[in-house]
Amino acid sequence: MAVGAPVRLTPMGASYVPAWEKVTSVSVIAFTAEGTMVVADLDRGLDLPGGHTQQHERCGEETARREAWEETRVLVDGLVPIEVIESDYFGADDLTYMIVYGGLCRHLAPWTPGDDESRGRLLMAPEAFLSRYTAGDPELMTHLVTTAKARIAPCTA
Repeated sequence: MAVGAPVRLTPMGASYVPAWEKVTSVSVIAFTAEGTMVVADLDRGLDLPGGHTQQHERCGEETARREAWEETRVLVDGLVPIEVIESDYFGADDLTYMIVYGGLCRHLAPWTPGDDESRGRLLMAPEAFLSRYTAGDPELMTHLVTTAKARIAPCTA
């Protein structure tokens, strides 16, 4: 891919299963029992907890749980795929994938500033998060949150 060329992000659907070695990052949309989202306060702005896969990890659920803990100090259960996103960041001949999961917050651990990968966590209504989201593509994030809310949030009622 040429320097400065736009990256193409293509939603592939939640049932798409890429080869694990082609998955570069994972995010999680975690809902509390009350239906609010657990959001990470990152340098780039409010965002989903998530990040790059690590070599020892064998599946997306491992990465989702680790990232949720590192960035928001939350334990997440009931993870389900919400979307698989194909990226041509490395070029059309080297496609990679991001997996977005949805899940239920099992435990919010006490927050201790300074020992985490984010500045903090917020509990927000999905609509409030979307109105403040500036870290990436708002249209894609709306699709992700709306889909997750339909699949996960009813379980919180």
